[in-house]
Amino acid sequence: MAPGDAYFCFACARDHRPTSAVGRDHRRYGIEGGHETGGLFRDLREFYVQTKGIRTALRILGFDADIVPPRFGRGWPSPETVEKAFRERARRAHPDAGGDPREFRKVEWAVEVLRRYRPPGP
Repeated sequence: MAPGDAYFCFACARDHRPTSAVGRDHRRYGIEGGHETGGLFRDLREFYVQTKGIRTALRILGFDADIVPPRFGRGWPSPETVEKAFRERARRAHPDAGGDPREFRKVEWAVEVLRRYRPPGP
């Protein structure tokens, strides 16, 4: 699959072709957006980011943690550990260092999700 032919879906953690049946259905779960419609679809996307998106973000950064429920559960890696994993993967995937731009975008998306949805507290 050529890089421009697919997008990464956080709901199922796979690349999809936009022209396939699954690709059309999952477009709103692409890490680049794909949620042109508002209302219910925006709320549904937000729900999926808070559940499946957190699990996918943890996997992208190399964590084997399964936080249940993801939004409020225990077992989150420390902020320092998340930042360290991000820096390590970003260094390897950065396009200026010869990495794949799509992989780098996945790493950026993952750390953004984990920073945004981390529950308050220690």
